[in-house]
Amino acid sequence: MLRDAVLQARSANAFYLPVVTKIDFFGRGYEPFDESEFSRRSSTVVGAGGQALFVKSAEDTVLRKLLWFREGGSVSEKQWRDIVGVLRISQKTLDNSYLDSWAVRLNLNELLTRARSARSPDLSGR
Repeated sequence: MLRDAVLQARSANAFYLPVVTKIDFFGRGYEPFDESEFSRRSSTVVGAGGQALFVKSAEDTVLRKLLWFREGGSVSEKQWRDIVGVLRISQKTLDNSYLDSWAVRLNLNELLTRARSARSPDLSGR
């Protein structure tokens, strides 16, 4: 399943049951944003034995979730909460020029502006 997801630029997930953690895996697409997103990933140590995973940046997480939110008809409360939550948690460290530049290129600037100004993590703040 994971190999197919990677080869077809789709996603797959796995569950690590000892701590009930879901891990999402994403195959890299071939569009300019996909390439930028992939190139900006960072290695993060996740285990006591020094095991590491690559993790995408907060900016790319916001942009990707905004794409999924829009593709889903702009109705997913979960995606919206995630977007607003990442913006809140990462607000002091975000590369806003990168975020703004890609939001314009991906035609997400209005959604990003709305997410930045959201006072509550639900859709009622639209």
